Amino acid sequence: MIADRAIALLPFTPRTAGTAGLREVPEPAALVVHRGPLLSTLVNLFEDIWNEALPVRVCADAARRRAVEALPAGLPAGPDALDLEVLSLLMDGLTDASVAKQLGLGLRTVQRRVKRLMELAGVTTRLQLGWHAAAYGWTAARRPQG
Repeated sequence: MIADRAIALLPFTPRTAGTAGLREVPEPAALVVHRGPLLSTLVNLFEDIWNEALPVRVCADAARRRAVEALPAGLPAGPDALDLEVLSLLMDGLTDASVAKQLGLGLRTVQRRVKRLMELAGVTTRLQLGWHAAAYGWTAARRPQG
């Protein structure tokens, strides 16, 4: 976490500490980084990653429609606009409860829609659903460089 380009907080976890060859950390710990070369490097790293990031937003273009039309026969109609909003928020990292609150839906409604999306995609996990959504055009394409 970087705040105002003035200070950063780098968490250490037992997993990352062990892989870095450091001793195991029995409880949560973090490194506080103040202004200097290390903070400048962290800010530059963040900016580089941010510039390459993809927006996670659903699309309603022809590519998505073609992907929905290509779904196996016998399944109900493809994802509707609300399904895609739910999917977009989930891919942004929100919990089911947060999605429900943001969209003004009940928690069970969100859970039913996620289950339906997984059935449409023919997957069993949410990770697979995210991959399917990206691969079959249910999310926005890469933004143009320039």
